[in-house]
Amino acid sequence: MIDFNSIILQFFNPQYTRHPIFPDLVSATIVALVISVGMSFAFAMLRKKTTDVERTNKIMKETNEWRKQYTDAVKKGDKVRIEELKKKQAYVNKMAMEVQQQQMRPMFIYMIPSFLIWIFVFPSIFGQVVSISPVFIPWIMCSDEDVQNHTQLDENGQPKGACTVPGEVYLWGWFLLTSFAFSGIIAKITKTGMPSM
Repeated sequence: MIDFNSIILQFFNPQYTRHPIFPDLVSATIVALVISVGMSFAFAMLRKKTTDVERTNKIMKETNEWRKQYTDAVKKGDKVRIEELKKKQAYVNKMAMEVQQQQMRPMFIYMIPSFLIWIFVFPSIFGQVVSISPVFIPWIMCSDEDVQNHTQLDENGQPKGACTVPGEVYLWGWFLLTSFAFSGIIAKITKTGMPSM
Protein backbone atom coordinates (compact mmCIF):
# COMPACT_ATOMS: atom_id res chain seq x y z
CA MET A 1 0.00 0.00 0.00
CA ILE A 2 1.23 3.48 -0.85
CA ASP A 3 2.14 5.65 2.13
CA PHE A 4 0.86 9.08 1.05
CA ASN A 5 2.13 10.74 4.24
CA SER A 6 5.73 9.80 3.44
CA ILE A 7 5.28 10.98 -0.18
CA ILE A 8 3.95 14.35 1.01
CA LEU A 9 6.74 14.61 3.59
CA GLN A 10 9.32 13.88 0.85
CA PHE A 11 8.09 16.96 -1.06
CA PHE A 12 8.72 19.31 1.85
CA ASN A 13 11.64 17.63 3.58
CA PRO A 14 13.47 15.13 1.31
CA GLN A 15 14.84 12.19 3.27
CA TYR A 16 18.26 11.23 1.94
CA THR A 17 19.30 7.62 2.28
CA ARG A 18 21.91 6.75 4.88
CA HIS A 19 23.06 3.87 2.67
CA PRO A 20 23.48 5.28 -0.85
CA ILE A 21 24.01 3.12 -3.92
CA PHE A 22 27.25 5.04 -4.47
CA PRO A 23 28.73 5.04 -0.96
CA ASP A 24 32.20 6.40 -1.79
CA LEU A 25 32.63 10.00 -2.89
CA VAL A 26 34.61 9.10 -6.04
CA SER A 27 31.83 7.04 -7.65
CA ALA A 28 29.13 9.42 -6.35
CA THR A 29 31.01 12.41 -7.80
CA ILE A 30 31.39 10.80 -11.23
CA VAL A 31 27.84 9.43 -11.45
CA ALA A 32 26.32 12.74 -10.27
CA LEU A 33 28.47 14.60 -12.83
CA VAL A 34 27.31 12.32 -15.66
CA ILE A 35 23.66 12.71 -14.62
CA SER A 36 24.03 16.50 -14.33
CA VAL A 37 25.59 16.78 -17.80
CA GLY A 38 22.92 14.43 -19.18
CA MET A 39 20.12 16.56 -17.69
CA SER A 40 21.69 19.75 -19.05
CA PHE A 41 21.99 18.12 -22.47
CA ALA A 42 18.33 16.99 -22.32
CA PHE A 43 17.25 20.54 -21.45
CA ALA A 44 19.30 21.93 -24.36
CA MET A 45 17.68 19.47 -26.76
CA LEU A 46 14.24 20.35 -25.39
CA ARG A 47 15.04 24.03 -25.94
CA LYS A 48 16.12 23.25 -29.49
CA LYS A 49 12.82 21.44 -30.19
CA THR A 50 10.52 24.03 -28.58
CA THR A 51 12.31 27.30 -29.43
CA ASP A 52 13.17 28.97 -32.72
CA VAL A 53 16.78 29.54 -31.62
CA GLU A 54 17.83 31.49 -34.72
CA ARG A 55 14.88 33.90 -34.48
CA THR A 56 15.38 34.29 -30.73
CA ASN A 57 19.09 35.09 -31.20
CA LYS A 58 18.25 37.62 -33.94
CA ILE A 59 15.66 39.35 -31.73
CA MET A 60 18.03 39.40 -28.73
CA LYS A 61 20.83 40.94 -30.80
CA GLU A 62 18.43 43.56 -32.18
CA THR A 63 17.11 44.33 -28.68
CA ASN A 64 20.62 44.58 -27.22
CA GLU A 65 21.70 46.90 -30.05
CA TRP A 66 18.69 49.16 -29.44
CA ARG A 67 19.45 49.28 -25.68
CA LYS A 68 23.08 50.13 -26.39
CA GLN A 69 22.12 52.94 -28.77
CA TYR A 70 19.50 54.29 -26.36
CA THR A 71 21.92 54.27 -23.40
CA ASP A 72 24.56 55.99 -25.52
CA ALA A 73 22.07 58.66 -26.65
CA VAL A 74 20.99 59.30 -23.02
CA LYS A 75 24.65 59.61 -21.88
CA LYS A 76 25.38 62.11 -24.67
CA GLY A 77 22.11 63.98 -24.10
CA ASP A 78 21.19 63.60 -27.79
CA LYS A 79 17.47 64.47 -27.56
CA VAL A 80 16.80 63.98 -31.28
CA ARG A 81 18.30 60.47 -31.21
CA ILE A 82 16.45 59.64 -27.95
CA GLU A 83 13.11 60.60 -29.52
CA GLU A 84 13.94 58.61 -32.64
CA LEU A 85 14.78 55.52 -30.57
CA LYS A 86 11.70 55.93 -28.32
CA LYS A 87 9.51 55.44 -31.41
CA LYS A 88 10.94 51.93 -31.71
CA GLN A 89 10.59 51.14 -27.98
CA ALA A 90 7.13 49.50 -28.18
CA TYR A 91 8.40 47.15 -30.92
CA VAL A 92 11.55 46.32 -28.94
CA ASN A 93 9.50 45.60 -25.78
CA LYS A 94 7.15 43.35 -27.77
CA MET A 95 10.10 41.42 -29.19
CA ALA A 96 11.72 41.10 -25.73
CA MET A 97 8.43 39.68 -24.39
CA GLU A 98 8.35 37.14 -27.24
CA VAL A 99 11.89 36.03 -26.36
CA GLN A 100 10.95 35.58 -22.71
CA GLN A 101 7.95 33.46 -23.68
CA GLN A 102 10.14 31.34 -25.98
CA GLN A 103 12.64 30.79 -23.16
CA MET A 104 9.99 29.90 -20.58
CA ARG A 105 8.29 27.20 -22.68
CA PRO A 106 11.05 24.54 -22.39
CA MET A 107 11.65 25.49 -18.76
CA PHE A 108 8.05 24.67 -17.79
CA ILE A 109 8.14 21.37 -19.69
CA TYR A 110 11.46 20.39 -18.10
CA MET A 111 10.65 21.57 -14.58
CA ILE A 112 8.06 18.96 -13.52
CA PRO A 113 10.00 15.76 -14.37
CA SER A 114 13.20 17.35 -13.08
CA PHE A 115 11.52 18.27 -9.79
CA LEU A 116 10.14 14.74 -9.37
CA ILE A 117 13.60 13.24 -10.01
CA TRP A 118 15.12 15.60 -7.43
CA ILE A 119 12.50 14.77 -4.82
CA PHE A 120 12.08 11.02 -5.26
CA VAL A 121 15.05 9.53 -7.14
CA PHE A 122 18.21 11.37 -6.12
CA PRO A 123 17.67 11.22 -2.33
CA SER A 124 17.21 7.45 -2.56
CA ILE A 125 20.33 6.72 -4.66
CA PHE A 126 22.73 9.39 -3.37
CA GLY A 127 23.50 10.51 0.11
CA GLN A 128 23.21 14.18 0.96
CA VAL A 129 26.87 14.79 0.04
CA VAL A 130 28.49 13.46 -3.14
CA SER A 131 31.85 15.12 -3.56
CA ILE A 132 34.68 16.92 -1.77
CA SER A 133 36.43 20.12 -2.75
CA PRO A 134 39.71 21.70 -1.64
CA VAL A 135 38.17 25.15 -2.25
CA PHE A 136 35.43 26.08 0.22
CA ILE A 137 32.24 27.68 -1.13
CA PRO A 138 29.73 28.61 1.59
CA TRP A 139 26.21 27.08 1.59
CA ILE A 140 26.94 24.38 -1.01
CA MET A 141 29.73 22.72 0.97
CA CYS A 142 30.03 21.41 4.50
CA SER A 143 31.50 23.76 7.07
CA ASP A 144 33.13 22.88 10.41
CA GLU A 145 29.76 23.52 12.09
CA ASP A 146 28.02 21.06 9.73
CA VAL A 147 30.62 18.41 10.65
CA GLN A 148 29.94 19.01 14.36
CA ASN A 149 26.21 18.45 13.71
CA HIS A 150 27.09 15.05 12.23
CA THR A 151 28.48 13.93 15.59
CA GLN A 152 25.21 14.82 17.37
CA LEU A 153 22.42 12.23 17.29
CA ASP A 154 18.73 12.83 16.68
CA GLU A 155 15.84 11.13 18.54
CA ASN A 156 16.27 7.98 16.38
CA GLY A 157 19.97 7.68 17.22
CA GLN A 158 21.00 8.81 13.71
CA PRO A 159 23.55 11.58 13.08
CA LYS A 160 21.82 14.96 12.58
CA GLY A 161 23.97 16.08 9.67
CA ALA A 162 25.38 14.44 6.58
CA CYS A 163 28.84 15.99 6.69
CA THR A 164 31.82 14.08 8.03
CA VAL A 165 34.63 16.29 6.63
CA PRO A 166 34.71 20.06 5.96
CA GLY A 167 34.55 20.73 2.21
CA GLU A 168 32.18 17.91 1.29
CA VAL A 169 29.81 19.14 -1.43
CA TYR A 170 26.06 18.76 -1.01
CA LEU A 171 24.27 16.90 -3.82
CA TRP A 172 22.39 20.00 -5.03
CA GLY A 173 25.59 22.06 -4.82
CA TRP A 174 27.48 19.57 -7.00
CA PHE A 175 24.68 19.64 -9.58
CA LEU A 176 24.71 23.45 -9.50
CA LEU A 177 28.49 23.62 -10.01
CA THR A 178 28.57 21.04 -12.79
CA SER A 179 25.62 22.51 -14.65
CA PHE A 180 27.27 25.96 -14.60
CA ALA A 181 30.58 24.44 -15.69
CA PHE A 182 29.15 22.51 -18.64
CA SER A 183 26.19 24.66 -19.77
CA GLY A 184 28.31 26.78 -22.13
CA ILE A 185 29.93 23.73 -23.71
CA ILE A 186 26.57 21.98 -24.12
CA ALA A 187 25.03 25.14 -25.63
CA LYS A 188 27.83 25.25 -28.22
CA ILE A 189 27.54 21.54 -29.06
CA THR A 190 23.75 21.69 -29.44
CA LYS A 191 23.79 25.20 -30.98
CA THR A 192 21.29 26.46 -28.40
CA GLY A 193 23.41 29.26 -26.92
CA MET A 194 21.74 32.64 -26.62
CA PRO A 195 23.19 36.11 -26.06
CA SER A 196 22.36 37.68 -22.72
CA MET A 197 19.68 40.34 -22.54
